[in-house]
Amino acid sequence: MKRLTSLLIAVLMLLAVLASCGEQPENPPTSSDLPGSESAEPASESEQESESEPETEPATEPEEPLPNPDKPFYEYEYAAPEDGSFSICGIPLSEYSMVLFFPATADYNFMNRKLIVSGLKDPVNQATGSEWDLKIVKNEKYDTEKWADHEILFGSNFHREGMPESDMKKNYYGVTADGTVYFSSPSPMMYRHMWQLFLEEFFGVPYGSGEQSGGCAVTECYRELPNFNEAWLRQQGYENVFTDEFDGDALNLDVWEYRANGARRSGYNAPSQISVKDGNLVLTGEYLTDGEYGEGWYAGMITLKQWYRYGYYKAEIRCNENVGRNADFWSAFWIQASSPYDPAQSQGGIGPGGSELDIMENWGPDAVSCTIWVSGYEGNDGLDSDIFEVRYMGNDYAQEFHTFALLWDEDYYRFYVDDILVGYTNFGYGTSHVEEQVILSLELPAGFSVDPGAVREMLVNSIEIWQKPAAEQ
Repeated sequence: MKRLTSLLIAVLMLLAVLASCGEQPENPPTSSDLPGSESAEPASESEQESESEPETEPATEPEEPLPNPDKPFYEYEYAAPEDGSFSICGIPLSEYSMVLFFPATADYNFMNRKLIVSGLKDPVNQATGSEWDLKIVKNEKYDTEKWADHEILFGSNFHREGMPESDMKKNYYGVTADGTVYFSSPSPMMYRHMWQLFLEEFFGVPYGSGEQSGGCAVTECYRELPNFNEAWLRQQGYENVFTDEFDGDALNLDVWEYRANGARRSGYNAPSQISVKDGNLVLTGEYLTDGEYGEGWYAGMITLKQWYRYGYYKAEIRCNENVGRNADFWSAFWIQASSPYDPAQSQGGIGPGGSELDIMENWGPDAVSCTIWVSGYEGNDGLDSDIFEVRYMGNDYAQEFHTFALLWDEDYYRFYVDDILVGYTNFGYGTSHVEEQVILSLELPAGFSVDPGAVREMLVNSIEIWQKPAAEQ
């Protein structure tokens, strides 16, 4: 029944996407047409005889692939105009202006705006053979006034007639009836990925393939990236290889070990700050006058003894209360190949030091980030990064449990918050191909702005790891 329910949900999601753009199939499938819609229990032999059932079971249709949660399903292809031009709702592409809403730097201090801009300009410049400009705006209010006659808008702050209401828990884009193109995501860094998906459809050739398009016309449509789902993961050949739901009364030291004990930034890490109670791993941050290493601020960090390469990593976490970045403890779920991180060993992510993969760092009630740290990227000698800031989703990470996940394979890193794709990158020279450590930690800042009486707790309800069989990696 669970399998059938998952398939029905997946198909209904797919039909919802199809209904929003283009023509519907003439004969959409009914529930009886879906794979796995057989009766829950087979008839007994006596029932088969009384109902004159055939002696052999009817052949079942092979299961259809589930939609890839990173890429919308395109139900039709656009034909190139006879004159070989490019147009949107009849408007030549050359008449369009690109406009990016980039929030105030006080909110997004660490994202690299140049990475966003180059990810938007470079692909269309390459595809059209022309140089495109991109206007950047920072207005804080809801934007309803046009910045150009014909716009390609990147940002949830924009609203034009025909656009859906802003929803910060979705990745979506589309074209209105009058030709306005729009993109919205919980993370501005996601615009690069969605823009490439749009260009792949618009030009009718796979993005980055080097194939030339003779021109293409696009009309009104809407696209939404489906949320991640476990059924799709299984279909790709992944299997659950590790789960800890912290059901006991102590940390399982057969699989975990304490990490980075001793001095760290403005305090100390100590095993005393790690406990298991009420079905949760608890990492406690507090000021101790009689701590193991002396008086001061204390927190804790643990890592799995087994190292992993590639796979799907997911944890359900309630983050600690946090008054601000670098002023309080912060919760973290991350992966690292060396301790401490060694830039000389990373070599753009493909060296023996791999990449540091910060699946989640929490900076406030509704603020998390995921980050790729590498070095040696494009001649850079220092540590370099691709950071995805996620804000304004309406979450309260210090009061509620949320899931944070990473899908790491040979080609890309994909980050998720509550199954919503918030980061998509192969930053550096490609993804790490070495085994690395999986870490849970309550991090100490460089300095505190809270009183010594403050106590912080990071709760982890579960963690799981999925991988393909070793022969497939």
